Amino acid sequence: MWKKSYPKSWGKLFERYCDKYLSDRKEEICERADQEYRKLMTEMPDLGGKENSMSENMETWFSMVAFYEASDRVIDGKAFRIIHGWHIDSLRLLGKFVDANKHKWPYKLFDKIYTKYERDVREHQEKGEWMDTWKICINPDQRSEGYSFHLIGCPIAKHAKEHGYEELLPYLCRTDHVLAEVLHARLIRTQTEALSGNYCDYWYVGDKSPVLEQYKDLEKI
Repeated sequence: MWKKSYPKSWGKLFERYCDKYLSDRKEEICERADQEYRKLMTEMPDLGGKENSMSENMETWFSMVAFYEASDRVIDGKAFRIIHGWHIDSLRLLGKFVDANKHKWPYKLFDKIYTKYERDVREHQEKGEWMDTWKICINPDQRSEGYSFHLIGCPIAKHAKEHGYEELLPYLCRTDHVLAEVLHARLIRTQTEALSGNYCDYWYVGDKSPVLEQYKDLEKI
């Protein structure tokens, strides 16, 4: 039975990193990370808990911060890039069955998920709940290809800026690009709240889409 406070899915990967690179400190780091995570959870914004699937993003962020502090900031953003790479390795099989250039159903699935999320946020906030969660605007730019939305009011970026963890944010945000690539897609993103944008924009298209030519010099943020 998993007895740590930090999520097992990410905890196992952080512990694997400790085994590989910080074996002499693993026990100490994991114990401190457990304590740090418990402390961070007391700062959890009003996201709705498990009822809101987006709250898992905050748990990922808290795991990142917990191990960052527990390791005296040795397990930093660059380390998280390695850790996230291991996470993606477990998902690469999806690429054999999902090709965003050929299949439309992933975009339809996105629309189903985010349309429901938009409705849930509206309904809960009318009751004074989920007040700190991300707001969403679906396809505000009227894209006819792929799938597009904006996330507004990022609680992770807010927490990072309030507690001095801005240097970690870009590493977490860039994971969106890696996951898209597993599905033979590309994420076109022009701004993030982590980098002082007004929102985080998402536009997913197949990795063979002609539209990518006009964004070929766009940095992956």
